[in-house]
Amino acid sequence: MKRRDLMRLAPAALVAGAAPAVGAAGVEETPVMKLFREWQVAHDAEVVAFRESDTGECAMCEAATDRRTSVEKRLIAAPCEGLGDWALKVMAWTCFGDFTIEDSCGRHDLWAEARALIGGAA
Repeated sequence: MKRRDLMRLAPAALVAGAAPAVGAAGVEETPVMKLFREWQVAHDAEVVAFRESDTGECAMCEAATDRRTSVEKRLIAAPCEGLGDWALKVMAWTCFGDFTIEDSCGRHDLWAEARALIGGAA
C-alpha cells in the first residue's frame, strides 16, 4: 500500500465516528448508517475494480459503478435521523470529498434536509 492509498483512506477513518457500531452503548443503527455501510462496501469494490483495470473501461468497472450508484441513490433518499446521518450522506455523495456537491446535480434536497436538521426553514 502506497502513502497515497493511506491518505485516501483517512476520511473513512474519520467518518467511522459518525456511524457508531451497532450495539455500541445503546446506539441503534439508523437506516442511513446501514445504507452507508452498504455504500462503503460497494465503493471499496469499485475502487478495486478500477485498480485492476488497465483502462477503467470494462464490464467489471461498469458493474461496480452501477452497484455503488444504486446504493448511493437509496442512501441519499433515506431520511436523516440526525446530523451524523447527514454527514454520512455528504461523505458518500462526495466520495469522501473527492467530488463536490453541486446544486445543478439536484442536491437541493440535501441542503433542505440540513436546514431542517438545524431547525431552519426547509
